[in-house]
Amino acid sequence: MKNRTVASGLTLAVALVAGCASSPGTTTVHGLEPYPNSTATDWVTYADHVVVATVTAEREMPLDDHEKETGEGSVDREVTLHADEIIWSADDPAHAAPEGEFTMPGFGWTLADGEKTEMVAEGAPRLEVGHSYIFALYWLPEVPDEPVPVPARWNSLGLSAMVPFDDGIIGNGEVMGEVVSPSQQRDLHETPAEDEPALEQTLAGEDITELESTLATTKPGVPEDY
Repeated sequence: MKNRTVASGLTLAVALVAGCASSPGTTTVHGLEPYPNSTATDWVTYADHVVVATVTAEREMPLDDHEKETGEGSVDREVTLHADEIIWSADDPAHAAPEGEFTMPGFGWTLADGEKTEMVAEGAPRLEVGHSYIFALYWLPEVPDEPVPVPARWNSLGLSAMVPFDDGIIGNGEVMGEVVSPSQQRDLHETPAEDEPALEQTLAGEDITELESTLATTKPGVPEDY
């Protein structure tokens, strides 16, 4: 089983919102991600499973006392997904692959003067109902400690571990609340400095067999604690 240090209080793949910038209709957040997640090596090193899943429902989470009293802060969001296909699994995953419906945190809304604005992350899906995605998932065990207990759940390794997959095409679908094509998906991300390119760039426009082949032939690296 992978050796991991668990971070609590996650909002989707962003572990700590470090800043944000507003644009008409949305607020773009920036933060720290749980694990390296842009390359095939990252996925097979840190993920428990790689799955195709479709968002079937969303739920706005209750406000805490601070947000209720001040009308400022953020509104959390939970999405329900259907696991459509398991693409790859680790030899010793922390948890069995999801079957049927499962839930994950999704980007919600920022709250200012009692008004909600959709929260997005640069170049990443917001996870919208009706759209399909490829996820590199890891299992987040329960963190019962106060002040914010975190229930056990699935989460993505990071923002590059959520890839649009509408109509069975990698890189086709929803990003930042808008529908993009594979060519647009390639242009959303700079080529990383490391030798291995980002999966979402190299496989954009391909079908799932290309991803299956890539993961099956990629050797995991040496995992570090995060």
